[in-house]
Amino acid sequence: MGVSSLAVGDIHALAAFDGIQGCSLVVSESGLVIQAAGEFPDVEYLSEAAVEFWRVYTRQHEYFEALGKLNLIMMAFQKGWLAVTWCASDPTLLLVAVARSQSVDWPGWLRRARMSAPPERPEATN
Repeated sequence: MGVSSLAVGDIHALAAFDGIQGCSLVVSESGLVIQAAGEFPDVEYLSEAAVEFWRVYTRQHEYFEALGKLNLIMMAFQKGWLAVTWCASDPTLLLVAVARSQSVDWPGWLRRARMSAPPERPEATN
């Protein structure tokens, strides 16, 4: 699956996953939102800011090696949940999802985001 097909088609399916209120495809280096979908207000701004959590991981990845490869960064806030993961079709892109409820099937959403056996997660660089 190419990046453009993910940006145009599947981002809407990921945003429509049960319990998800918004989803974005974001360039990891710049925070530029390529495509966003869903009903969450200002999902683009939230997604742009969420890239900072990924940057913390890439700077500090060696401390997490005992836990294995990163699948999904999850953050629980008072009024919702935020998830960040790498894009299987292009390691320079991230998928960001927002939900109001913790009842989202996050493993199912992640499988849907991967659509097939994911390649090796790109190694973090300093």
